[in-house]
Parts: sequence; C-alpha cells; structure tokens
Amino acid sequence: MAPSNLTRHIQALDSAHHLHPFTTHHELRAAGPRVINRARGVYIYDADGNEIIDGMAGLWCVQVGYGNAELAEAAREAIETLSYYNHFFQTTTPAAAELAAVIASKTPADLNQILFASSGSEANDSATKLIWYYWNLQGKPQKKTIISRARGYHGSTAIGASLSGLPFMQGIFDLPLPRFHHVAPTPCYYQYGAPGESEEAFAMRCARAVEDKIMELGPENVAAFVGEPVMGAGGLMTPPKGYWPEVERICRKHDILLWSDEVICGFGRTGSWFGCETYGFTPDIITMAKGMSSGYQPISAVALNARVAEPIIAADSEMAHGFTYSGHPV
Repeated sequence: MAPSNLTRHIQALDSAHHLHPFTTHHELRAAGPRVINRARGVYIYDADGNEIIDGMAGLWCVQVGYGNAELAEAAREAIETLSYYNHFFQTTTPAAAELAAVIASKTPADLNQILFASSGSEANDSATKLIWYYWNLQGKPQKKTIISRARGYHGSTAIGASLSGLPFMQGIFDLPLPRFHHVAPTPCYYQYGAPGESEEAFAMRCARAVEDKIMELGPENVAAFVGEPVMGAGGLMTPPKGYWPEVERICRKHDILLWSDEVICGFGRTGSWFGCETYGFTPDIITMAKGMSSGYQPISAVALNARVAEPIIAADSEMAHGFTYSGHPV
C-alpha cells in the first residue's frame, strides 16, 4: 500500500530535522521512518492505518497498555492542580512525597530512601554519584571503581554507557570512562555454558569471575557491582540458578555495594515487584524507571538502603545533585 499523505508529510519533517536515538541516520532518511500516530491497549497504529501488536511494550515500559483513561484523567487533574514545582529549596510536593512512600512500601528490605530523576540513564548516573559520595563519607575515597558485566546495559549517558558492557556504544565516544570495568562470561547458561557443564556449575563460574575481577582491581578500590536481574538490551538473558545469591555473598565478603539495575525488571516484569526478589538477592541500591509510569511520563528513581542513605542524611556536606524535573508533580 502506498504511504498516505500524512505519512509522507511527517517523514519529510522528520528527515529534515529529527535526529533519532541509536540510528544510522543516512539509512533512515533514505528509507523513511514508520510513523506511529496512536495506540490503544496492546496495539499501536501507524499513519497508514496498520494495526500492530506492540510485543515489546514500547521499550519494555508500557506495563498497563496504551491509552489508559484513568491515567489520562489523573494527569489532567495533576496538571491543573500543580503543573510543575521543584524540590530544591527545602520544598516538597504532595505527589513526590506520596510516591516516595508508595515506592518504599514496595521495595524489599530497607531500601526506603528515594531520589527521583527522569530516565533510567539519569537514575544510573545518580546512583553512581551517590555511591562515590557514600564511600567518601566513609573515609574510603579510593573505593571508586564500579564493576558491571559484558553485554549489560545501563543507559546511554557518559556514565551509563561506561557502565554498559556493549562496545558499540563506547568506541565512537571515547568511552568507557576510567573507574568502570566489565566482567565476562555473561551469565546466560543457554548461550555461554560449556558442554557438559551444569547450570549450577556455570552460575558459580560466572560468580567467581566477578570475584576474580574484584581481586584483580583490589577490593579496597571497588565501590560497587551492578547488574540487571535479567539482562535486557544485551540479549534478554536470564541468570543461571544460584548466580545472584552467590554474587551477593561475594560483595558482602569484600565490602562492596550491590546495585540492582531494575530499570527494565522493576514493577512486575519478572513476577515480583522487583527482579532481585525473583532471583533471591537483596541489593543496597535499586534503580528503576520504565514501568514506574508505564511510559506515560518520564520518571525514574534511585532507592537506597539504610547503610547507604544514613551517612548521606547525616552528612554536613550538601548532597549537590538533582535535576529540574526530579519528582515532577505530574
């Protein structure tokens, strides 16, 4: 079917002015993008009238489906009541305070101190800075290295891309930055298990690789280990049984913070509120986004446990970090 007039019009505007994320632009502009102009439930519709099941839920974020009337009405009321205010000048808003309390009621253990941001990348940047701040407050400023995993994905900012174990995101930008190291094998038994190796043995091999990297770098230099409970952009890879509890044991042994990147896995994606619950480990830090708003508003958060949060709360120094839209009232 020939493209509609609307499709051609939007494609022309897009090709003239719009730089897309993760795109080879000359190829896109030669072919023209598909124009998505409405959605309802699990379906998206392009400008030519084609109905498409959105099996990926946007970018793994549309937990409750598109076009939810209740959410639209709540957003309308929020905009009419308080369309914006910040949380910098010793102020708060009911929406931010109430949402922080709701999140704290869902996070496991004592991960009940919440910092808001607007994207998963911002949340992961924020967590990185808070980890460094925490170790400075502990009198261990040398603990700055963060270990993540080959094929992990943690965002596309300079810090997020450095945390990510995806080289195609790094080389063209002269990344990763110093302080960021990656460990292999990627913990996916189906893809990386050796012939004759049991799932449990593979899990222990992957966990030992984390400990080997810690010892290589020096535990006194390692601030945190971060991973997605289920790896998303790197290939939708579930961890082998026993992997995460063993990684937690290793982190506790070497006094290293354990950080669960739940930007994709949080809010029910693995059958629990958070993926760490599904896979049997308790982190010190959780980052979250996507399902927080089902994609209806840009929002993310960092949850800290008491170990990390209490020194920050008690510090005389200002926690000089945050964003214009942190805790946006809509």
